[in-house]
Amino acid sequence: MHLNRLAAFVCAVCLAAAVLALLTPPDKASAGGTAKASIIGGHPASIAEFPALAFVIGEDATGAFSCTGTVVAPRVVLTAGHCVENLEAAALYPAGGFAVATGSANLNQVRRSAVSSVERAVVYPRFATSTLRSDAGLLILSAPVTATPLPLASAADAGLYAGGAPIEIAGWGQTNPRVPGGPAQLQAGASVVLGPEECQRRTKGYEADYAPDLQLCAVDVPGRKSGACHGDSGGPAIARRADGVAVQIGIVSIGGPNCNLSLPNIFTRVDQIAPWVASWIAATEAGGPTPALAVSRPHLPPLSFERAREMSAAALQDGFRSHFQRASQKRIRCARVAKAKVKCGVTWYQGGNDYYGTITSYYVLDHGSVGWDYRYAIHWVNDYCWFRSGHRQTCVIRTETQ
Repeated sequence: MHLNRLAAFVCAVCLAAAVLALLTPPDKASAGGTAKASIIGGHPASIAEFPALAFVIGEDATGAFSCTGTVVAPRVVLTAGHCVENLEAAALYPAGGFAVATGSANLNQVRRSAVSSVERAVVYPRFATSTLRSDAGLLILSAPVTATPLPLASAADAGLYAGGAPIEIAGWGQTNPRVPGGPAQLQAGASVVLGPEECQRRTKGYEADYAPDLQLCAVDVPGRKSGACHGDSGGPAIARRADGVAVQIGIVSIGGPNCNLSLPNIFTRVDQIAPWVASWIAATEAGGPTPALAVSRPHLPPLSFERAREMSAAALQDGFRSHFQRASQKRIRCARVAKAKVKCGVTWYQGGNDYYGTITSYYVLDHGSVGWDYRYAIHWVNDYCWFRSGHRQTCVIRTETQ
């Protein structure tokens, strides 16, 4: 769930190692992030209850992340816009960095055959990154899945938005905002849609831009024991029509500070974006015309020291392999060169040699997505010769640059 307008609360680093090994697409950028999909106060749920639920994992140079989505057609998964677009860079996450798991409620039991690659990622053309209005995106899968698609609300379902309709939300992961990690088993919880005026009143403290024509809000009443939390982004709000048919009326978008269960969760109204989704389903499944794409002006996001250290370690491990991986006394100290460029001094000891030098890591824009690159100059010298032989002038200093 997106709890502020600077970064999406999505992350994969808290998942079990086995799930990461299965779902994380290979890339030289290492995983990063702070939270993941979650339901507080929920209960274990089965995939039979939520057959359309999809677990989404993605990655670009800024790190790895996870979201929830729903299968709305054999090759189309609906999720939040901020799960598809890097808000800090105004750039789409690369399609090749995504993987989508369907057909399993337990992430530890996901079969490799149930993991789909993504052919294309698209964001709703009217998605406003500054306010998160119209927060919707689609992942076009490379091959169809067998999950039963979830019907989407339309203009005929206006009554479900008026207030009072019970909804279900579902997701994986963190069940306490103060405790990292969470269960691999899908969790579900209940909430009730609030009326537009009540939503505007109760969300003013953390979402002054609430727009009833584009958003809905809901809270668990009267108990206030259940709700979405960090990283449940893209998950569905599911209501029931008068005939009992389940229909998705919302997409998890924004939540209150610290996952406060007394504050409403905010969802994107599905009835407002359903015609756009239908146009992509027609294009994907029936060969219809490709809908118009949003035109963005991507820019480089800021590179944090923590991320620069991760990049440096990944680059040095790639370049020096066991000479860095098995090293002791590793030190990486960084200084900023520019907003998206950081230079780090590095030292380590391995195999009787002292290694030292600098490595500069930086973000780049690669076909509209954020990538990263680096350059380094690393020297090494025999420790005994340099510090104890008394003949430092005879010591051979070797250098490798990249």
